[in-house]
Amino acid sequence: MFQSSNIDFEDNIIIVNPKQAAFYWEAKGIKPVHIFPSRDINTNDPIIVFVFKRSATKEAWREWQDRR
Repeated sequence: MFQSSNIDFEDNIIIVNPKQAAFYWEAKGIKPVHIFPSRDINTNDPIIVFVFKRSATKEAWREWQDRR
């Protein structure tokens, strides 16, 4: 799906759902630390990968789960 060698998964999370990334960024004001293009591992379709700080997204993640 994406090159993960440069991403510290202990401190960061990967979001590939653009609606979820937009919720974090627009509604909660949490800016991604990295954004890069990649390919979906199953379909090979182009995707955008958003990397956020894990500590900054904990509350937003709970709110995102409640919205679903």
